[in-house]
Amino acid sequence: MVKLLSDAIKEMYDKYVEKESLLPIKISDFYMKKVVKEIETIGTGGPLYLSVVPTLDKFNVFTSVETRDYVEEFKHMPISGVDYIIQKYEDRVLVIITEMCFSHCQYCFRTYNLSNYQKSNLKENIQRKILVLKEYLRKNTNIREVILSGGDPLSIGYENMDYVLSELKQWNIRIHTRAIIYSPFAIDTRMIKLFSEYRIRLIFHINHPYEICDVVKKKIFELNEKGIRLYAQFPLLRGINDNSIVLLELLTLMDELHIRPLSIFIPDPISYSASFRIGFDRILSIMDELNWSTPSWVNSVRFVMDTTHGKVRRENIVARDGKCITFCRNGKYIDYYDLDDGIDIPSDIKILLWKSKKAKF
Repeated sequence: MVKLLSDAIKEMYDKYVEKESLLPIKISDFYMKKVVKEIETIGTGGPLYLSVVPTLDKFNVFTSVETRDYVEEFKHMPISGVDYIIQKYEDRVLVIITEMCFSHCQYCFRTYNLSNYQKSNLKENIQRKILVLKEYLRKNTNIREVILSGGDPLSIGYENMDYVLSELKQWNIRIHTRAIIYSPFAIDTRMIKLFSEYRIRLIFHINHPYEICDVVKKKIFELNEKGIRLYAQFPLLRGINDNSIVLLELLTLMDELHIRPLSIFIPDPISYSASFRIGFDRILSIMDELNWSTPSWVNSVRFVMDTTHGKVRRENIVARDGKCITFCRNGKYIDYYDLDDGIDIPSDIKILLWKSKKAKF
């Protein structure tokens, strides 16, 4: 039996969960098998392990400027006292339909919200949210798209999803999920039929090519057969995918599976995330390596950073003073603070792609 982490680290993490409102360790059985296989093969934690299991670096590696909610989602909650409806853009609105997830990612930019999850009657809670959302949509006729987020929207199950989609059918609906990676069987035949009926766009959050196994591929084929529009976005994370070779393998695999990659996100400078973040100059280097050495169907993906004023790209940089990089979007300025020196150590490609024939252990 593989032990994921020492008793000392587990005890330390549990204290941080209570004290700092971090998410408790939660790993689906499906994903756990992959993590165990990875440890058995390379003798240590690789990209899949780091995705869901805390390490000492989470507690020991910090940088000068960190915040719980870098994108300041609370500033974009238009209804007083309602923390599950977020509108940053004029034509679309996001609803946190549930705070539940199939697994807890160690890099989670919404810990501030999900850690407050209280068990309650799921059906009643969802119906209450939809009632409030529909009233907001009625008053804001410029909104064309509703984004279901969370937590993981697919964790609410078929009956609740049927209710949600039927209530919102007059709007375009987009669903963001990692269910395809953590619990692909949650996307069953009935759920796929719903997605087809309501013309849903599915946005997968897939961070590494090894998350896509034969079981996942089969489920994606089923979605393709029903004409479901599939997209993907993911963060650029140290220890998980911080190498252009890994990105090329992931993006190529997505193309083969008819998944359109939308964005690769520069990770937010959020609390307890420094061990995942990458130095800004190395981010630019990875971007250039991918853009200069791959065909357009690979490098058409956008490298972006989410901010309180919306997404920004490299071309939005207007100033750089030491560790402070300033972006400008629509006349509004956003400061991003780079990692302190000595923190960003590039990952070993043999660990990142441990299944490669060139990687020997």
